[in-house]
Amino acid sequence: MSKILRRGVALAGAAALTLTLAPFASAAVIDPDLPITIEPVAGASVYRIADRDRIGTAIEAAQSRDDWGSGATQLIWDCDGVNQTWLDGQPVINTPKRQWEVGDQIQVPVIGAPPDVQVTCTVIEAPAGQQNMDIIIARSDDYADALAATPLADVLDAPVLINPTAALDARNAAEIQRLAGLRGNNVRVTVHLLGGTNALSHAVENAIDAIPGVDYTLRYQGIDRYETAVNIAWVTVQAYGIQSGANIFNINPYVTTGTNFPDALAAGAAAADNDGVVLLTAGERMDSRGFTDQFLTDLNDWVNDDSGPWWLQDVNTNENFAVGGPAVRALRAADVRVAAEYNGRDRYETAVLVAEGTFDDPTNFAVVSGQNYPDAVVASAYIANADGPLLLSHPTYLTKVTADYLAANVDNGDVVVTFGGTGTLTPAVTQQIAALFNY
Repeated sequence: MSKILRRGVALAGAAALTLTLAPFASAAVIDPDLPITIEPVAGASVYRIADRDRIGTAIEAAQSRDDWGSGATQLIWDCDGVNQTWLDGQPVINTPKRQWEVGDQIQVPVIGAPPDVQVTCTVIEAPAGQQNMDIIIARSDDYADALAATPLADVLDAPVLINPTAALDARNAAEIQRLAGLRGNNVRVTVHLLGGTNALSHAVENAIDAIPGVDYTLRYQGIDRYETAVNIAWVTVQAYGIQSGANIFNINPYVTTGTNFPDALAAGAAAADNDGVVLLTAGERMDSRGFTDQFLTDLNDWVNDDSGPWWLQDVNTNENFAVGGPAVRALRAADVRVAAEYNGRDRYETAVLVAEGTFDDPTNFAVVSGQNYPDAVVASAYIANADGPLLLSHPTYLTKVTADYLAANVDNGDVVVTFGGTGTLTPAVTQQIAALFNY
């Protein structure tokens, strides 16, 4: 297993998550209309990020940091003739059958021209100094397509916004435009849509395309949630790259049920920390079309750990992890070998077992309601960018197993972030977190 410190969040003194909305203030409301509270806790800090609804909460999470995006080198297409083809300048998306390299070329038809009129597209590195700003959009009223997106958000240093199916929310449009300008002029802005048009319609995509500063929109979809998860996983690994340097077929799948959200989103934060991706089972069985099983089958079945030049060595030995009882039983029935099974008595204990089995002395922690998926979707991606675990709580009181984990692992200078308004996670939860540290 290869564990790495992933790029992402700015750390204060190499310890705490830096939020940029306001300085610390005891239980202070930063904006009366946006109930975000910061409660210092005996050297640690407890934050609540919330707004009037789930869409607003996601936007507040995006606005609480100013270090989204990156300047990492990316491969893009360079085509003859500006704007003659949709490939021009777009990120290169690899597939299981084809890994593109600098200098590779293809011929593609020119949009609007006769079929025999083509241009040459060549794979190049993005211009030196160019910044990347990536934004992920998930459906706000269903979790299925977002279950596998946390590792993608991590490798892209991207926030997750949530939106209704039919039309782009005006608040999201404004936030996308704000994020597009966050890194100055020399920036390539890509918006990633999760799911097909039944999740986020053409109208949503077209409205995003029209936002000033947005260069590209990419959509990841499948015939069902299982293929969508596999496609997101392939893109995460092959197009954007797991940051450990692991070979594209040497990654760690975290397999969890696709019929509910808590296990998958706790798994996502762990996968992001451990060179991994999230794959889904159909509850207690593998998906009927075999997408997850095929992904696992395509992983490397031999490893060159320590001989020959470094470019021929495998950095990571791929390992499978089962998260939650349904996935454990599905993988056992399919005779899939796993490195570890994280199967608690309930969703709260499962999340803690994942955290204990994955994170070595984390400094940032997220706590969300175990019964509210929109906040958990946002929180999972958020805390993955902060190299921390996603923990779950009962909405009206701090679940004991979660409290025990926090008490044992949160140190001076650490940060605990809760997500969602008081209707989804009551003040009693943050007060009980504070009480763990005698505040």
